[in-house]
Amino acid sequence: MLDSGDCMEIRFHEKLYKDKISELQMMSIRRKVQNGSSKLNLFLITLPMNGQGILEIYWYPELLQDLYRKMDMELVVVGLAWNRRSAFRLIKRIVEEVNLSEKGTSVRGFFEENR
Repeated sequence: MLDSGDCMEIRFHEKLYKDKISELQMMSIRRKVQNGSSKLNLFLITLPMNGQGILEIYWYPELLQDLYRKMDMELVVVGLAWNRRSAFRLIKRIVEEVNLSEKGTSVRGFFEENR
C-alpha cells in the first residue's frame, strides 16, 4: 500500500483506451491503483515519463517499486490492457487515431487537447 510519503501520482486520462475492461472493472482498478494494491496484474499505457518518445507500457506491479513511487511526478495513463500483446494493439490503435485526427498532431498533443 502506498504511504503518504510517496510522490508519484497516477492519473487516468478521461479519454482512456481499454482492452476488454468493463466499467465495473474500471472502478475496481481505479480504487486499487489509488490504494497501491499489489494484487493488480495489468499493463498501463502512459504518456512518456521524461517527455521523450510516444507512449510507454508499464506492468502495474513494476510501478510499486520504490524507484517509481518516490518520483515527484504525475504519470498519465491513456490505456489499460490485461496483457502486453493487448497493450501493443492499443498503442497501434491510439497512434492510428492520432494520425487520422489531424496531420502534425503528436500523441501528447492529442491527449492534451482531449482533457
